[in-house]
Amino acid sequence: MRQIVALGSLKGAAGSSTLALALAAAWPPGGAAQPVVVEADASGGDLAVRFGLSDMQGLLALAAGARQAVQEQDLDACTQPAAGGLRVVVAPTGADQALPSVAEVAACPSVLRGEADSQGVVLLDLGHLGSAPSRELARAADRLVVVARGGADALAHVAARPEWLEGIRPDLAVVGKCRYSESDIAQALDMERDQVHLLPWDVRAADAFAGVTGVAERRWRRSPMARASFVLARRLTGADKGVSRGGLRAELAQLGARALPRPLSGRPGALRSLEKGGTP
Repeated sequence: MRQIVALGSLKGAAGSSTLALALAAAWPPGGAAQPVVVEADASGGDLAVRFGLSDMQGLLALAAGARQAVQEQDLDACTQPAAGGLRVVVAPTGADQALPSVAEVAACPSVLRGEADSQGVVLLDLGHLGSAPSRELARAADRLVVVARGGADALAHVAARPEWLEGIRPDLAVVGKCRYSESDIAQALDMERDQVHLLPWDVRAADAFAGVTGVAERRWRRSPMARASFVLARRLTGADKGVSRGGLRAELAQLGARALPRPLSGRPGALRSLEKGGTP
C-alpha cells in the first residue's frame, strides 16, 4: 500500500503546495512508482489553474470513487502530469466543491493507499489544517509535516498546538528566512531536534513550481530549496538512518539533489500564487 505524507499549516499560507511539489521533485528514487502530489485543500485548489489542468479529473473523481466505494477508481486514473512530468491530483478551485471532496476522501482514505500491491508515496497537500476533514486526513497519514514560516509569530502557532494533534509526532518544516537554529526551535516548541527542518526559499525555483517560469536543471540542483527538500525527503523515508548529524549545513554538504524532471516550465498566462521577493 502507498505511504501517505501529509503537509499542512496551522496558520495562513505557509507554502505547503510548493513544498509538496519540491519534495516530489527531490524524492529519492526507489521502487517503480513516482510520488503523487494530491492537492486536498478544503479551501480550494490552485494547481489546476496554475498548470492549465482539468479539475474534473482530479480530487472530484477520486472523491466520487470513495463515495461509491469503487475500488477500480484508482489514484492513477485521477492523476495528471504537471510541471516537468510531476504527477498531481488537483482539487477543484472553489471551496464549495473542494470541502465535500476532501470530506469524502477523509471518510475513505483507502482510495489514497490503494491495494496491497500499490507502491509509492502520496504527498498530501492539505493547505490550512482548519477543517475537520483536513484534520482527519492529517491524523490518518503515516507522517505529518506541519509547514510554517520562520518568524516568532508563526512559530508561536505551532507551539500552541491544538488538541487534535495529541498523540501525533509531526515534523516541522520551517520555510523561508529564519533567524533561529533547528535546535533552538526544537527546544522552544518542546520537540525533538530531528523533527525540525529548515528549508531555505529560492524565488526562481518557487516561481517554477508556481507555473510562472522555467528553471534549468543545473540551477535546480544548486538551489538551496532543492538540496534541503532532498534532505527532508530522505528523513521522511528513513533513508538517512546512519547519516551523522552535523547540522543542516553538514547534511547538505553530504547530499546532492535528484535531477528535476524536464522541462519545468509554466504555461503562458498561468496565475502567480507566490509573491516575488523571497516570501512563500
